[in-house]
Amino acid sequence: MALAALDDHQENQRMDATTTTPTATYVVPAAVPAEPPHNVLAWVSLGLAVGFVFFGPLTSIPAIITGHLARSQIRAKGELGDAAALTGLVLGYVFSALSVLGVVAFVVFIIGIAAAASNPYMW
Repeated sequence: MALAALDDHQENQRMDATTTTPTATYVVPAAVPAEPPHNVLAWVSLGLAVGFVFFGPLTSIPAIITGHLARSQIRAKGELGDAAALTGLVLGYVFSALSVLGVVAFVVFIIGIAAAASNPYMW
């Protein structure tokens, strides 16, 4: 009888080892990937380009320089802000061209006034 009880006990242990019990499955939420940082020079470029309204051509050239620097850093590091850098670049170039056209128009105007003043038959 003792031998039969021992065999039954060993049989139960063997069955417990081979059978699997259902376990609770826990789903660990995936971590939200961190967003890359914004490039500061991109926003500086945009600010300088918009600063043309108040400071004229003093800010358009630095806007172009910082815009090019920002775009190269964005490509190298994978940062955000490419749209701001591109906008700063475009506005910087446009405002620089407007400044040059304004200076040319002013010079042409002054030359026209000087030519008219020196011609006595103009009036």
